[in-house]
Amino acid sequence: MAAAKVLFSGAVEGDLPGLFKKVEAVNKKNGPFEALFCVGQFFGPGADTDEPNDALVAYVTGQGSIPVPTYFIGGFGAGSHAILEALPAAKAALKYLGRSGVTVVNGLNVAFLDGTYNHALFTGRGEAPPPSPVCRHYTQDDVGLLKSQLKALEGEVDILLTCEWPRGLTTGLQGELPAGYRAASAGSNIVSELVALARPRYHIAGGEQLAYARPPFAHRDLGAGQRVTRFVGLATMAHPGKAKSLHALGLTPAAAMEPEALGAVPEGCTPSPFELRQAKREADELTAPSDFNRWSGVGPGGQAKRPRREAGAAPAAIEGKADVPRDPWATVVVKNLPWAAGEPEIVAFFAQAGKVVNVWRGTNARDGRVQHFTHVQFEGREGAEAALRLHDTDMGGRRVFVEPSTAGTAGMGRHARDADGAGGGGGGGEAGVAGKPVDGCWFCLGSVAADTELVASVGEEVYLALDKGQITPEHVLLVPIDHHPCSVALSAGCFAEVERYVSALRSLYASLGRELVAFERHLSLRNKGGNHCHINLLGVTPAAGRRAEEAFRSAAAAAGYQLEHIPAPPRGTGPDELLKQLKTAVGGPDSEYFMALLPDGSRLVRPLMRGERWPMALGREVLADLAGAPERAAWKACALTPEEEAARVERFKQLFKPYDIMAGEE
Repeated sequence: MAAAKVLFSGAVEGDLPGLFKKVEAVNKKNGPFEALFCVGQFFGPGADTDEPNDALVAYVTGQGSIPVPTYFIGGFGAGSHAILEALPAAKAALKYLGRSGVTVVNGLNVAFLDGTYNHALFTGRGEAPPPSPVCRHYTQDDVGLLKSQLKALEGEVDILLTCEWPRGLTTGLQGELPAGYRAASAGSNIVSELVALARPRYHIAGGEQLAYARPPFAHRDLGAGQRVTRFVGLATMAHPGKAKSLHALGLTPAAAMEPEALGAVPEGCTPSPFELRQAKREADELTAPSDFNRWSGVGPGGQAKRPRREAGAAPAAIEGKADVPRDPWATVVVKNLPWAAGEPEIVAFFAQAGKVVNVWRGTNARDGRVQHFTHVQFEGREGAEAALRLHDTDMGGRRVFVEPSTAGTAGMGRHARDADGAGGGGGGGEAGVAGKPVDGCWFCLGSVAADTELVASVGEEVYLALDKGQITPEHVLLVPIDHHPCSVALSAGCFAEVERYVSALRSLYASLGRELVAFERHLSLRNKGGNHCHINLLGVTPAAGRRAEEAFRSAAAAAGYQLEHIPAPPRGTGPDELLKQLKTAVGGPDSEYFMALLPDGSRLVRPLMRGERWPMALGREVLADLAGAPERAAWKACALTPEEEAARVERFKQLFKPYDIMAGEE
């Protein structure tokens, strides 16, 4: 893959005409550039609710010329409220990235955190602002969402964008620091944590009245080679001394690079300043006198608010019992355990809920540190349910937090919880708000990446399309039109339409002497804009249908998982009740899961616990086996020419026409 040529700008502060004039000149001389990323305050001085000026409005309405597709954070300042509300519906080449997250732009994984640190708001001691698209200050939820996405990201972070520099950026450097830089107080510790977690190839930041490119620094090797970050701080565009506010890069996406190139350490590279700071802090605490307290600043003899960490009290990994199958329904996740608590202490504490059969605590793949949560598995589900009642109780002087093992694995966090309780027929997850198209999503009909030529039927909220790499000529996908992550996150109306299509396909397959088998795989896929729900369905012979359950179970067992059988819903069960049952079975819309639909209408499900990784191809491999075509398990091996695809779509449309739920609606 060729390098993507991208530009970066410091704080624009509302001067979009000046920005685009400068970018246009650079683009003509050194371009073409594929994207422009802006960090620091994007809008001008003034209140967020001020009326936007004519220049801003012109760029949103398309009257102003934007030379390069522009992505920005710093969504606050004069006129920001109105502009940020209008942008999602606008067709301008101007996009607000959002409060926090990870997205893909031109093949590059871009992580971002908007806003700046405000102690009162971040700690919950200040009054939270009313709901607004504006982000002057990030919250713990914003940071938590980004961290969860970074931890789940399967690839590397190419670019990290922030409106603040990281605190401690120059730790370990020798010689003079950049003029005007306040090493002791500049930047944010929150951003430092994110850099240490993300290990980005480039960190581009605004927020200081100077420009600075730090020597590259290396993060320690976690098993796949070292990773190097290059920090670039950009000045405001209106800097009185004309400090650098634009920066250009030619970046090959990490996904297209060889491991050796990703791990290459350039000349002049230093150790990570954040790892140096952490090592020094821990050394200070371990060698400090017994009444030293870094957190309160109280010296000897003072009242400590937080005890120092004792040598040898750091939490240790717990491997767990390999001969005990891991059962998500009988397992809870525990946080904030006393550091000194080992497996015997944990088993003893949770014995009050039931017999504990397994305990495990892993390490983070990204940095090798012991995870902050522990899994506790009971002999039966009743034990796990009783353990949830121990949430926020005392263990060894600490309040422990207990939650279901599958909670939050999809990373939607508060968004899923809010939507789930919103009422109005919402199906949970993101169903409370219509899913917006995601750039590059294969299944968003508004995306340029979508193969709309494969669509065979379009309903009110769902469409039916042939699979891009069909296992059989009747292999199809059911997909919600809006970008929703999974079937249990759909609204009741949308889920009901899915069920109508399933019934119609069941009738079609029956007419061909076949039985319906299907599967859904909900994995978060945050580095691809988030999963877009899609259900694979095809018809198999009655003999294959009879062995479908065993085929799914065997494939799952080979990967180390057990599937739970959910009986077919009784006759007369409505879609609302079925949706409720499935939500309970998989742990809710904020849980990753795998679900198979069998010919008799029963289902096999497996919600995923934290740290578990489901084999991406498992469902398709089982369908290919049941269809008698195991060689077609890899979809890329099934590609057709556009002419062949068009012929198959037309054939299927004619075949499905008598059963199409939208027949007669046109």
